[in-house]
Amino acid sequence: MKYNINKLPDFYSVRNFEQIDYSLEGLEGKKCFAFFDNGFTSNIIEPNKRDIRFIWDGFLLFVDQQTTLEDIREGINLFNSRLVALQRTNLLGKRFNDLEVRSYIMEQLKEKEIQVQIMHDKKEVDGYPSKCDLWSTRDASVLLDATEIIGEGDAYYFKNEDFNFKITFNESNLPDFFYQHQGAIVLKGKNEVAISRLLKNNINLQEEVKKVIGEENLYSIVEQKEIPGTTINKLTKSHLK
Repeated sequence: MKYNINKLPDFYSVRNFEQIDYSLEGLEGKKCFAFFDNGFTSNIIEPNKRDIRFIWDGFLLFVDQQTTLEDIREGINLFNSRLVALQRTNLLGKRFNDLEVRSYIMEQLKEKEIQVQIMHDKKEVDGYPSKCDLWSTRDASVLLDATEIIGEGDAYYFKNEDFNFKITFNESNLPDFFYQHQGAIVLKGKNEVAISRLLKNNINLQEEVKKVIGEENLYSIVEQKEIPGTTINKLTKSHLK
């Protein structure tokens, strides 16, 4: 059984302490279900010739204090809740979800007076993730990420194809969380690579993104050349033929 996509919580992906701090903003007084060992993985994003895949080794689900596990099993609307996923590695390629990270998270939750329930759902995921960050989920938040990351960036690539990941629960018997994303913006900034993704590939939002990254700076990793910003919504696998 899958959870209704319109009821899924907002998704944050973190791989360092600064991102953890950001993901916990505004959660004072909430309740947290901590799935530290329940891993999941995305499918591969292929067309840019440098396959990108994300792997997470656990996550935190933040809900209102009155929300119970039974409510979640019954399909309560979690759209305004938050899911914070722990990426497998940090930017240096070292394992991220370790005892130091878990202790830091628990300290932050205690400081914010967030009630915590440790969940025993466990799933191990094999494979190696791309050294690539994952930002944003909904609407215009992608613009903030693009503004922050580009700096002296030299590569931008917009794709319209889907990528997805499914979170399953072997112990608590919750419905699967299945996230499906339409469109990704790959931004190679000054210090790191990032992907901002959109739940809906909105044409108006594409226009706003073009304004942020600048048409004169647009560069296609697929075609290995500069391309007009007006063509970014047309890049597909056909460009690899």
